[in-house]
Amino acid sequence: MGIIIDHEARRHEIIVKAIQLFAEQGYDGVTYQKIADSCGIARTTLYKYFHNKRQIFTYAIWEASTISNQVFAYILNPKDSATVRLERLLEAVLKMLFERHLMMIVVLDYLLAIQRTGRNLKRNISRHTITFKRLLLHLILEGKRKGELDCNNPGAAVELIYTQLEATILRLTISQNANYDESLALIHQILELFKKKPV
Repeated sequence: MGIIIDHEARRHEIIVKAIQLFAEQGYDGVTYQKIADSCGIARTTLYKYFHNKRQIFTYAIWEASTISNQVFAYILNPKDSATVRLERLLEAVLKMLFERHLMMIVVLDYLLAIQRTGRNLKRNISRHTITFKRLLLHLILEGKRKGELDCNNPGAAVELIYTQLEATILRLTISQNANYDESLALIHQILELFKKKPV
């Protein structure tokens, strides 16, 4: 009887070990062979899952930045108020950042390496952040329209929230002194600024 291999579990294990290597040695310092060695498999076996280092890296970013559809449906349940959905969304993003902080280190290292080559990443970064910013804006505008939020400049509110998340990423990756409870409290404090105050 042959050995049954859980291919999804192995794929996930490859991703986890590759992220660890990327975080320790930087994207450029990691070879396809190093990833295979770290996983205890041959290059030919690794090739069955990923054809090259770039594919592993891309898949790792996708996996790290994806909130499951089930969780996302709960976060954005239209039966709930815009304020509740906004809070849930930001809590889920913050939780994801802390759970996947190694991936944040890898992404930052990769972006800095590309920037050192002289390439301008502004358009690439904007393309990846625009959907999230639009979702924030949509929830803030809905909250304002329904009288839940008192926000004179929704665009500035989006930038303030996004800047706080960027600051959290920098603390997670550069200074490595981010604290989840403090970060969550700051997000809630920002949201309190925009909540409609009782008259």
